[in-house]
Amino acid sequence: MRQTIQSAVGSALLVLALSAAFSARAQEVPGAQPSASAMSRKVRISFLPPPLKGTISLGIYDSKSALVRVLHRESDVDEFQIGHDALSTTWDGRGDDGQNLPAGNYHARGYVVGDLPVEGVGFHFNDWVTNERPERIEKICTIAAENERLIVSARVAHATMTTLTCSPAGDVVDAVEELSPVDCEQDFSGKPRTDPIGSTEGKDRTRWTIERSSDDDERTEVKQYSAAHELLRSLRIPAGEPQPRAIAASQDAERIFLVEQTAVEQRLRSLSLLTTNSAGEQSISDWKVDFEKKITAHGDFGIREGKPVMTGGERPPEKSAIKLQPNPLEKDKRATVELAAGYDDGGSFLKTADGLPLQTISDTRHLVRAVIAPHDAKSLDVFQDDGTVVEQFRISSLDAMMAFDCGDFELK
Repeated sequence: MRQTIQSAVGSALLVLALSAAFSARAQEVPGAQPSASAMSRKVRISFLPPPLKGTISLGIYDSKSALVRVLHRESDVDEFQIGHDALSTTWDGRGDDGQNLPAGNYHARGYVVGDLPVEGVGFHFNDWVTNERPERIEKICTIAAENERLIVSARVAHATMTTLTCSPAGDVVDAVEELSPVDCEQDFSGKPRTDPIGSTEGKDRTRWTIERSSDDDERTEVKQYSAAHELLRSLRIPAGEPQPRAIAASQDAERIFLVEQTAVEQRLRSLSLLTTNSAGEQSISDWKVDFEKKITAHGDFGIREGKPVMTGGERPPEKSAIKLQPNPLEKDKRATVELAAGYDDGGSFLKTADGLPLQTISDTRHLVRAVIAPHDAKSLDVFQDDGTVVEQFRISSLDAMMAFDCGDFELK
């Protein structure tokens, strides 16, 4: 439950409260056994919170202004000791690593964070990842057609395997975890190992194959043969586009499914034959793309015009300055904070540039990167990558925060 603490006392009491809050009211709390260092080093920290409804994040900083301990992270008021004129908490003299910090001068400060809406904007570089499905497909391994549905064996993030059943429109309608491994070792840049590279039976006992192009070993052609082994038609993918590496075909319609790859991209397409026209000795087939899904490598994406891009994008800033609501209780009115994106085993979060977590963004695990990009004066976009997909979130109303200061104190 979020609460607001506002002083309702007269001006004299308010002056006393302010004086107490900002005059380094940290003090040693003697323990029952003075010889026990864990007890003797406890420090009580008191502060008067700003008049804003929200959660509280509070950090301990050393003499060089480096954050050494996240003492409170998104805490409610009732997680503190509520006194007559202030809130208080205790610090055991340890850093975030659990080790005792050296004696010396330290400082405590924090933020009250109001309602910061967090909106999921979309997914990038992976068409398989959606809000509707929990699977995070990182590579297609095998495909097969069955009763007009596509059966896909895929590697999911962190090396598990899943069998997907897809509708004719390419939507995943079912997923079952694989108990035995599937051959998924050939990477995006792997060259064909056999010729034909792939082969499958199609309508009217025809056979579809993937074969090397006769004039370019790097390119491939899709061919359809009759039951009598006569060539019916061929489909050649233009140079520069992902080349076919696996194929499946419907036995009820002239429809094929292709897994195509380059060094940085894998795509799955469904193609239906529309017409075949004769042009002299050649037949020209007209195909319709029923659906297409891509997975794109994006290890070093940049940001251009508010969107992540593979190459050519500007490196996003590591931090962004946001103007806060001025704290009426602060003498020096610190009304600007530099924000950044952070992540840990629990997910992603908005933090100050010096590392104090302020607001949870998502519970996505196994993140490898998180960056920010300004959206407007009061909102930021966060782009986070788990190696499979880049998720985009928008955090707005960033001015709904107030800073507060607890002053300096000495740790003995």
